[in-house]
Amino acid sequence: MSDVVAHLPVIFLVVALAALALAAVGLARRARASGAPARALSVKERAIVAACADALFPAGGPIPLSGTEAGLVEYVEHYVARTPRPLRPYLRLLLHVVELSPCVFGPRRARFTRLPQPDRIAVLASMSQSCIYLRRVTFLSLRTMLSMGYLANEKVARAIGVACCATPFERRAAARPAGEGVAVSAASLAPGVTA
Repeated sequence: MSDVVAHLPVIFLVVALAALALAAVGLARRARASGAPARALSVKERAIVAACADALFPAGGPIPLSGTEAGLVEYVEHYVARTPRPLRPYLRLLLHVVELSPCVFGPRRARFTRLPQPDRIAVLASMSQSCIYLRRVTFLSLRTMLSMGYLANEKVARAIGVACCATPFERRAAARPAGEGVAVSAASLAPGVTA
């Protein structure tokens, strides 16, 4: 009996993930059946993205632009919309795992979007260092998506001194005359030695 009690948070997480997977499948079927133009994310999922974005990139940080001010909600919406249809429920499920994670693991038993900012930051920090692989991967996936969107913002790029160019290779190819190859030199291993 004590083994069951010790593993209760993991059992709840598995049950919650199964329920969320069923819910995601049901949402996808209902959206297809309705025929109405559907958004890639629901209102609730957009709220989860906004809460995560502002927890990872708060206003007044080293770069004064917050995650929502940098347009991360719209970025994730477009990211999910561009993802192949069979993979979209998994991205949406990722958001719901983050939303329900504090209910299982704390620091307070409430949904992520209902927590104050310091608790949201604590939840994400806990996920990043969790001994449960699924929680760590969830955090890494979320952080990767949001970081890509944050760094794609022109104001953020200017603040960190990066020239924002979404297609760096297309400009170089267009500037070269047609048929002219790119000269590639051998990598230098040491002064005067080449591969």
